[in-house]
Amino acid sequence: MVITVVSFGNFGEQTRFDPGTAALGPVSGRSLPLDHGEIAGTFGRLGDTLAVLYRAEGALRLLLGDEDIAVVDGLEVRHERGEIFNRLTVGTRHLDYPRPSNELDVDDMTAFAEPEDFDLGLFLANVLGDPARCDLMYRSSAP
Repeated sequence: MVITVVSFGNFGEQTRFDPGTAALGPVSGRSLPLDHGEIAGTFGRLGDTLAVLYRAEGALRLLLGDEDIAVVDGLEVRHERGEIFNRLTVGTRHLDYPRPSNELDVDDMTAFAEPEDFDLGLFLANVLGDPARCDLMYRSSAP
């Protein structure tokens, strides 16, 4: 089964993703899925590590590098902001990744911009730590 996922950091980019092989297809700049079907997740990189949050076969899952993690109630998720590296913890997996250079300044008053809009690790921690957002990601075609 191959699904369509959209880029976290590059608006309008999408690709095909095969959860069975963790293969990510070539990225397309199209803003709408033409023949790819419904959008089923989002992808991006935390440093050199591929992260894909996706819906497949009745479940919400997170691919983090080579580990495919089932998103279930009680899953421990934590984000820690460091000076040079941030840390994302999902279950027993800890991933240190470079702090985004384009992250939102806490004094920035840009309308509708949140720090998680610039940090995939923070976005993942916020979504996975909130059952209502997990449910929305599971049921909605808009990641």
